[in-house]
Amino acid sequence: MADEEAEQDRCAESATSAAIVALRERLQELATALKDSPDTPEQSASQYCQDFCQTLVEYAGRWRIEQEPLPLVEVYTVALLSYARAAPSLSPQCENVSLVLERLTLSCVELLLSLPEHVPVALWEQFQSSVQAAHELLQEKGISQLQMLYAVAQEKGVWSHAMLHGIFSKETPETEKVQEFLALEGPVLLEMRIKHLIKENQLEKAALLAKECSEYPGFEGKGHFKQTYLVCLCGTVPQEPLMQEISKVDCRDALEMICNLESDGDEKGALCLCSAFLTRQLLQGDMYCAWELTLFWSKLLKRLESSVQAFLDRCRQMSSLSKTVYHILFLIKVIQSEMEDVGLPVCIELCIRALQMESDDSANTKATICKTILCLLPSDLEVKRACQLTEFLLEPTVDSYYAVETLYNEPDQKFEEESLPVPNSLRCELLLVFKTQWPFDPEFWDWKTLKRHCLALMGEEASIVSSIDELNDGENPEVAEDEELIKGHEVYKDQAESFWDTTAELNEIEDERKKKLFCEHPVIRLNSARVGGLFCALSSA
Repeated sequence: MADEEAEQDRCAESATSAAIVALRERLQELATALKDSPDTPEQSASQYCQDFCQTLVEYAGRWRIEQEPLPLVEVYTVALLSYARAAPSLSPQCENVSLVLERLTLSCVELLLSLPEHVPVALWEQFQSSVQAAHELLQEKGISQLQMLYAVAQEKGVWSHAMLHGIFSKETPETEKVQEFLALEGPVLLEMRIKHLIKENQLEKAALLAKECSEYPGFEGKGHFKQTYLVCLCGTVPQEPLMQEISKVDCRDALEMICNLESDGDEKGALCLCSAFLTRQLLQGDMYCAWELTLFWSKLLKRLESSVQAFLDRCRQMSSLSKTVYHILFLIKVIQSEMEDVGLPVCIELCIRALQMESDDSANTKATICKTILCLLPSDLEVKRACQLTEFLLEPTVDSYYAVETLYNEPDQKFEEESLPVPNSLRCELLLVFKTQWPFDPEFWDWKTLKRHCLALMGEEASIVSSIDELNDGENPEVAEDEELIKGHEVYKDQAESFWDTTAELNEIEDERKKKLFCEHPVIRLNSARVGGLFCALSSA
């Protein structure tokens, strides 16, 4: 078995060597064709670049970087040196010349960063000498795009620099030496290092290196080290130190970082950073940029979380951190926007929580919650009555009084549990929370009783309601007629009293006769009946 594996290894090495030899010969042919081309310098340079890329893709495609990275190092080593040797014949007017070299350099660096820790010494020395030679050749043409590879080739390995080890071990090397190292490597190489560490889930190392880069003045305006550092912190440190660190960052800058991450295709990092900043605002009760953060957070979460239930659970979690009603209202708004009717029960849950919260501006915030509930459950008359009564009790005005009166004069709804937009248990919980906000419980009251309690709370404005009611009554013909009858009865009563005074001396028989005559008189009997009926009507009103 061991012999078979050894034989396979020898065959693989032989095949690799043969492929590298063939690659070197093919690239030499391209260089010769470039020199002998009858075309213009721009045309011949463009053709060489195209043939060079096709050849490199063909040979590099024989190995996979995850499984066999070492043969690829040989391929890139040969390609770099061959391209550098052909550079004197390449026209600088051809834009592909610099583009191919840039892509070749970046691909090679990405390959090197993924190499195993122990690279064969002979292979690494071959790489070093080739990069050194290619760098010198290109510098003669004024091309410095191999500087990044040249910096890597100065060490015994891609990750062997002493300063890197010092940063990763949380040592405190001299600031000057750290800055020298950062300047030598440059922002592009360092960003590639950090991205590779993140890819390998070495977030702590990535955070340490990103922090040094973010604090280096020479990189100001270059790269996105600060946002990368914060994203790494989100996955490595507990909430409290994370909150302390991000508190140093303005939310406007945070929004820019989130947008940058999203534009770069790192939606997971963008959501992680957005969640951290939104959490900070919720915990601190800070409204600054809170709506923008909530909106970004919901959009990113919706893209990354396919489960509706998981989305709603995250919204519940965020609402539990909130210290203000308005943060909860923001969450309700995004749930309605993203989930529509599916998220309605959760919105009601959040409204219940908001009603239970204390606020410096309690009346206004609770009135806002009531308006929100009215929008969420527009067809539930009992809930609408509770909302409107709560608004009245918060601010007993004439307008809010008549809004309550209008709803309580509507016919009661037939209760059908199966047709409710939210579970009945949740609806009952909502109504119970409303009752805790009231000084009385009007559940079994008629409008007359509730009206009396409402007017008692209105103070001087109750007289306005009475005046309006009297005015409305005056415009009612039947009521006006009843009032005339009352006045006529009062006049008749005065005359009767005078009559009795002047006949006091009559005997009892005569008195009884007159009294009987008075009671049986048809006109008097009619008026008395009308007056009694009117009093009953007024008392029932």
